[in-house]
Amino acid sequence: MAPIDPAMRCSAVIPCHNGVDLTAACIESLLRLDGRPDLEILVVDNASEDGTKDLGDLSPRVRVLRQERNLGFAGGVNAGVRAATAPHLLILNNDTQAAPSMLSELTRALASHPDLAAVAPVANDVRGEAQMPFGNIGRDATGRGRIAAALAEHPPLQDVDYLSGLCLLVPRATFELVGLFDERFGFGNFEDDDFSLRLRLRGKRLGIARRAYLHHEGHATFRAMGLDLGAEIDARRQQFAAKWRHDPAGAAVLAALRGDVQAAGAAAEVARRRWPQWIDAEWHLARAAAARGQHHLAITHFEALLRANPRHSSAATEALVQRLAVDDEGGAVRLLEHMRDGCYLSPEQMARIFTRFGLHYRDRGDRATALEQFRAALEFEPTNGELHNWIGVCTLDDDLDAAQRAFTMAVERGCALGHTNLGIVFHRRGDLARAAHHFTCAAAELPDDPIVAANLSALRELAPV
Repeated sequence: MAPIDPAMRCSAVIPCHNGVDLTAACIESLLRLDGRPDLEILVVDNASEDGTKDLGDLSPRVRVLRQERNLGFAGGVNAGVRAATAPHLLILNNDTQAAPSMLSELTRALASHPDLAAVAPVANDVRGEAQMPFGNIGRDATGRGRIAAALAEHPPLQDVDYLSGLCLLVPRATFELVGLFDERFGFGNFEDDDFSLRLRLRGKRLGIARRAYLHHEGHATFRAMGLDLGAEIDARRQQFAAKWRHDPAGAAVLAALRGDVQAAGAAAEVARRRWPQWIDAEWHLARAAAARGQHHLAITHFEALLRANPRHSSAATEALVQRLAVDDEGGAVRLLEHMRDGCYLSPEQMARIFTRFGLHYRDRGDRATALEQFRAALEFEPTNGELHNWIGVCTLDDDLDAAQRAFTMAVERGCALGHTNLGIVFHRRGDLARAAHHFTCAAAELPDDPIVAANLSALRELAPV
């Protein structure tokens, strides 16, 4: 194995309050990291009442920093950062265990782009786009190794606008740029939103290292302290809002969190004058334009974000959707090629892309190609009732049996339009009673849909019930 670049020397910072067994397991996983004999491990003991103070006995590389009171997650991290000796900081929760390759992959991702301010691994239990459905497979070293091997096929980096504080690799220069974590957020939650926003306002990239894996037990400290997690999150959200609501960038983020894309766009228009390096203004402006049907404007904003953050899979996906909305198939294909060249795409994003191509070809009258696209989308979202419905629509004129099967699947998966389409199938078969049943079901579930109402009305005129 090649020697480690001295510039990438690292100190791990693990804040904890009790949970000695979890912290010990975390440390053990760090001691087994591939090729990191230089790793300094700092356990910030936030006034624990168990054997945490003795964890330094596990290895000469472990130092326990005893605190007289519980500083919370942010305060614990800050104490560790101040005491650390290395130019890079690995910050992680104590109820985690790292795959052997995790730090190597994080380091490789961080070194690949000089404008990256922080990177994070994927995990089984984490907020945001780093979430992966691995459950408890990674509770032991063998499982974590298997997961890491599977992730080796993923693109190495994904651009995002937020990183969870569950685990971060951060150059010390990043803290020198924007300061340490804000300790007002107490025991934890939203200090990472705050940190991410401060970095994004200064034009910095944040990345998920898609090949790096961390297992997370999930809010173990909150449970052990008897805290109501929901109430804690609500309190921290209010603190985040109080800090940022008067800043236009913060106002945009807060509007987006409550689902108001137009308010987010309006605030972002103001924010990009105050924060000219804040590339996420383009995201909010794009979404607002798309919601208004201003597809060309939305494309302009999505692709501006993509130029600054080329591995931003959400921006690339939405730009592709907007290209298809203006019938620019060539532009959509070029974006798809860009994504295939190195963007991580979630199953939901893959399904969205194939679905939009399917709708594009259906609108062009190319049912065969549309059917291929809908079936490809279904591979990624097999329980999506709307996709089953579109497959039925594409087969309705050529294969009534296949259409009936698809519409039945659509109904079973909660797509109300499947009922009206099943009604059409039975009407074509001459089974007016079953047609009436499905048209009636559709009308009950979609009382304001004019097509559903028209189908039911026409059938009643033909065969009053």
